[in-house]
Amino acid sequence: MSDMMRLLVRLFSIAFGFFLGCVAAALAYVFLARLIVPADFGRIDELELTVTLAIGVFGVASIFARAVLLPALTIIAVFEFMRLRDWLSHALAGAVLALAIAGLPYVSGYSTDTTDTLEPAMLIAIRTACAIIGASVYWLLTGRNAGRWLPSERAGPVESDT
Repeated sequence: MSDMMRLLVRLFSIAFGFFLGCVAAALAYVFLARLIVPADFGRIDELELTVTLAIGVFGVASIFARAVLLPALTIIAVFEFMRLRDWLSHALAGAVLALAIAGLPYVSGYSTDTTDTLEPAMLIAIRTACAIIGASVYWLLTGRNAGRWLPSERAGPVESDT
């Protein structure tokens, strides 16, 4: 496979892993923030619950993806070129990114969360846990192969006899 094809396959893999990581983080957020509680499963019609869950998860996933897209792609690029393949670095990067983005409105004194019933510390903890879950899913699908598309370090430049 040519180098260009490896790069295209890797870019598709990164996009797919990022998408599924955001969906996993959103699914965790829907349940941890109690947007949907287990008591709803017996009380609400199955179709209504399925539609609510699907719209809720994909809606929250799109919000998460929009909030972290550029910083996450920067981190992914660094991890690719440094060939960081361990789970811990991906999970910590997700946690740091979540802390930076979730805590920024509270640090700056401008909080837009007027409809949340959770206190700010709990909300930041939930978002951080969801980011670790999303980063773990990304690592499981894509991150553990970071940098494998790059040319090997052993196959350095060919020396000539001249």
